[in-house]
Amino acid sequence: MPDARPGNPAKGPRKPPVPSLRDTPAQAQTAPHTASVAAQRARRLAVRSKQVSQATVRGIRSVVQRLLALFKTMAAAAKSLAAALAAGGAAAALVEVFICLVAMVAGSAFGIFFAVQPTGNGIALQDAVRQLSEEYHSQIREIEQSIPHDRVEYLPDGLTAIPWQEVLSVFAADMAAAENGQPVAVLESAQIGRLEEILWQMNPVSHRTYTEEHEEERTTVDEAGEETTETVTITETVLEITVQHKAPQEMAAALGFTARQDEQLALLSDPLYQALWMELLGGYVSGGGEILTPGNVPAGSGLFQWPLPEAFRITSDFGERVDPISGESSFHTGTDIAAPEGTPILAAANGTVTLANGTDPWGGGYGYYVKISHGGGMETLYAHCSAICVTPGQTVRQGEVIGFVGSTGNSTGNHLHFELRVNNQPLDAFNH
Repeated sequence: MPDARPGNPAKGPRKPPVPSLRDTPAQAQTAPHTASVAAQRARRLAVRSKQVSQATVRGIRSVVQRLLALFKTMAAAAKSLAAALAAGGAAAALVEVFICLVAMVAGSAFGIFFAVQPTGNGIALQDAVRQLSEEYHSQIREIEQSIPHDRVEYLPDGLTAIPWQEVLSVFAADMAAAENGQPVAVLESAQIGRLEEILWQMNPVSHRTYTEEHEEERTTVDEAGEETTETVTITETVLEITVQHKAPQEMAAALGFTARQDEQLALLSDPLYQALWMELLGGYVSGGGEILTPGNVPAGSGLFQWPLPEAFRITSDFGERVDPISGESSFHTGTDIAAPEGTPILAAANGTVTLANGTDPWGGGYGYYVKISHGGGMETLYAHCSAICVTPGQTVRQGEVIGFVGSTGNSTGNHLHFELRVNNQPLDAFNH
C-alpha cells in the first residue's frame, strides 16, 4: 500500500517542486513556540504520570546481554539467590558482589539500559521514545497546518528524524551522573519530563515563509479553437522549517556538565554502541550481510538492481500523484513497492551506509530507514522498514540484506519506499 507524501496543490499551473527528502504529509510540524503548546505539554505530562504501558515488552534485550554480559551470567543464577546466601562462604560473597555491581550500574548513566520494562509507575524506554516522537512530530505538523503555503522545505537536510542515541545519552548523563543524580533505570514522570526538555533543547524547530517566483508557459484555446501560448509569472509561498540537531558535546557545555558527566556521556555516545542503542529501541536486528540475487524481477538500470528478492507490485510511481492519506496533489520522490512484512530489503548497488535510523520509529515520516552513498553524488534510500541490520559507515555490496520491509513512519501498509537522489535531486530510479 502506498505511503503518504508531502505537497499542497499549487495555486494555478506550476512546475513540480523539488520535494525534500522525506515522506511526511503536507501538514507537517510545529515547535513549542506558543503558550497554548506549553499548556498542552503540561497537560500531557500530568496524564503521562498516570500512564503505564500496556504493550508487551520483550524483556532484557540483546543490548543488555552484549553490553553487560557479566550481569546476564549472574542474572541466570538469580533463582538460587536465597540458597546461595544461606550457604554462606564464597557463593554468598559472589552474589553480594553481583548485587553491588548491578546497583552501581543501575545507579549510573548506564542504568538507561535497564529501563526496558515498566516498573511501578514507570514506563518502558521504547514506549517513552514512541510517545515523545509522536508528540514532537505532531507539534511540527501544526506549523504546516496553521501557516498558509504552497510548498514546504525542511532544512538542513530535509529530514526530521530524532537522533535518539544522542538524546538519551545526554539525558542519562544529565540525570544519573550529576552530583545528586537521579536513577534512569526507571522512567517515571520526572524523568520523562526531563527527557522531553532535553529532546527539544537538542532538536529545536524554527520556521519562516518567503515568496519565490518562476515563469511558466500557459496555453489557452479560444472559441474558434485557436491556441495561444503566453509566459506567466507564478508566485509561490514557501514555508521553510529548520530542524536543528545539537551535538552531545554542545549540550554538555550548555548544561554545565561535570567531568564525571562528560566521561559517561562520551562512553554512551560512542558510535561503537549505535547498534546496541538501536537494538534497545527496537529498530535493529543483527545477522545482516547475506547476499541475495533477485529472481524474475524487472531489469535494473545498469548501476542499480531491483531492491527486493522478488518482483513485487509497484503501488505508487515516482512523480505527481494524489496523496493516499491527505487526498491532495503532491510530488512523490520515490517508488513504493508493496511486499509482505519481513521481506529482505537489498542494497541496489555497492556503497557506504551514511544514515541508518533504527532509533526513531517515526523517522520524519520515513520510519526506520537506511541511506546509502554510491559515489558521484548518487544516493539511495530505503524507508518504512520493520527493522534494519546495518550501521553508519558500513560498506555494503549490491544485493546485500540491509533491512526488512515494514510499515513504520507515515505509511498505510507494508511496503518499501525506494528513492534515488543525485546531488540531492530526486530522480526516477527505474527510468534513470
